This record gives sequence, C-alpha cells and structure tokens, in this order.
Amino acid sequence: MKKRIYFIISAIIQIIIALYIIVLADTIVQNEIQAFQELYETMPIDMIKSMIENIERNGANSIRICSSICIAINVGVIITAIKNNILRNKGLLITGSIICLLFAGNQIVEILAIVNIIVLIALKRKNPEDFPIKKEIPKLEEIAITKKEIFIGIALVLIYFSQFIWGSYIIKSNILRWSIIIIFYLSVLVLSILFWNKSIKRDLKVFKENFGTYIRFILPRFGLMYIAYFVVTIFTIIITKNIGSVNQQNLESLPSWYVIPLAIIYAPIVEETIFRGLIHKLIKNDTIFIIVSGISFGLLHTISSEVTLLNVIFKALPYSVLGGFLAYIYSKTENISTNMFCHAGINLIASLLTLM
Repeated sequence: MKKRIYFIISAIIQIIIALYIIVLADTIVQNEIQAFQELYETMPIDMIKSMIENIERNGANSIRICSSICIAINVGVIITAIKNNILRNKGLLITGSIICLLFAGNQIVEILAIVNIIVLIALKRKNPEDFPIKKEIPKLEEIAITKKEIFIGIALVLIYFSQFIWGSYIIKSNILRWSIIIIFYLSVLVLSILFWNKSIKRDLKVFKENFGTYIRFILPRFGLMYIAYFVVTIFTIIITKNIGSVNQQNLESLPSWYVIPLAIIYAPIVEETIFRGLIHKLIKNDTIFIIVSGISFGLLHTISSEVTLLNVIFKALPYSVLGGFLAYIYSKTENISTNMFCHAGINLIASLLTLM
C-alpha cells in the first residue's frame, strides 16, 4: 500500500511540474539563450550562434513535447499504481523513469526519477501475481539469401561507405552538392528496402499483430540499455575529458528539418539493414554477432570525425552500447521491423534532447 501511495504522489508532483514547464516554455528558452550568450568567451562563437539559433527555432516546442511525454508516462504510472501492478510492470516503470529523467528539464523531477529507479530496482517480486505475464515472441523462419540480395547487399555497403571518401571532396556548389547528397540518400534507402523485399511485409505484419508482446520484451531492456549507456558515457568523458562526440556536435549544428527525417526514417532503415541484417546473415553465432555489430556500429560514428585514436576508440563506446543492444534485440526477434522501431525510438529521444 505504501509503495502505491508513493508512486501516485511522485507521479502527481511530476505532472504538476511538467504542466508548469509547458506554460513557461518561452521564458525557459529565453533564459537558456541568455546563458549561452554568456559563454562567448569560452566557446567558439560560430558554435554558440548555431546552438542559439537552434534553441530559438525549436526550443519551446521541444520543451512542450518532452514535458507532454513525461505527463503521459506519469499518467500511466498512476494507473499502474491504482491497479496494484507496480511489480508486474517493474521493467516498464524503470524505463519510464529513465525517459522522465532524460526529458525532465527540472531538478525536482530528475531527483524523483532517480529515486523511483532506485526504489523499483530494490523491490523484489515474491508472489506469482507479481511477475509479468510472459508471451512468447513469434518465431520467424529464416529466409535464405539469394544471389540478387547478395549483389544488392554488396552495392549497398559500397555506396554507403563511399560517403567517407567523397564526403571530404564534395563540390562546393550548393546545387551540385545537394543533388549529390539527395541522390546518395535515396540510392542507399532504395537498396536497403530492396534487400528486405522478400521479408519486410511479413516482418511488418507480425510486428503489428504482436505489438504488445514485442513492446513488453523491448521496453524493460530499453531502460537497462540506457543505464549502461550513461555509465559508459561518463567513463568516456572522464577518459577523453570531452563532453559529446564530434559526430554529435556536427548533427547539432545542422537544421532540424534535415536531421530529424534522417534520424527517425533513413538511419533506422539503412543502418539496421547494414549493421544488423547483413552482419547477421554472415555471422550466425549470436554472441559474436552482437560484439561485431556493436563495435562496427560504434566505430562508424567516430572513425571519420574524431582526430585522435584515443577519441575514436573511447567515443565509439556509447554508440557500441546502442549497437550491441540493437543486435541483441535482432538476435532474439529475427524481425527487422522491431529493430527499425527501436532505432527510430532511440534517435527520436536523442533528437528531442538535442533540441532542448
């Protein structure tokens, strides 16, 4: 009874604060801009101007969206507590608390979210009704790869990784530059879809029909993945003495209309095809597959942007955690639609945090 009352009170406090933040979103944005303006002497002017422009353009809406997500999560917490299903949904509640911690933008909510995570981890399941109802993830038959798909896969990899060669020598003319970039993105996207031509309809159908089962499997692990991600990120910051990667800074400097579609549509389709689909067809052992997929995914995000070998390796570690998690999900579900959904969710969270 005590834990139910605690979670209800905690959720109500977080909802009230989130509503308060929504009302004062414009004021919060102005305060953030003023804080950045005071950093002109300590950071590159161009970087600060770019960040200020981004905040002015998207800051208030992003704050409202993030606060609305926190409200929705805490409404769910209240319903779960009233139904006395806290232990049964322990994993989901931990994930929700982690998301609130990320999106809070308020110290009180952050403290409550951390306390909630600690309390939930400490709670032990004892009775049969405390354990979640398990439903088996659908088993999908492996579809043998054809010669046509091998050719498409090779073409996809060559074109995708060609960006690290021509990207440094791209034509300065804006028209030609954007023409090349658009053709590149469309080519890679089309090849990725063609690679899954035989299974994508089946995977999507199974994912939709068993959405609840997949979500119950994914979300608790989603929370654990973010805990590992934060621990590794802090370790990386201590070793390299830098906050964030060059890749992340480059993305933050680009307009949101360009970055967000790439993050939640292009990257989930293309990167899951290459770093999960293709690699898993070559490596059948799940453990080796997860390690190789995680390391290669991590290095992709740093090898062409970081200057020193130390940074290339250590800045890749947080990305490798994400890549390893996605590889684990694919090894368990064998459903590429599930991976694309997870990848889009991770990138959507990252995009919203970048705009805050």
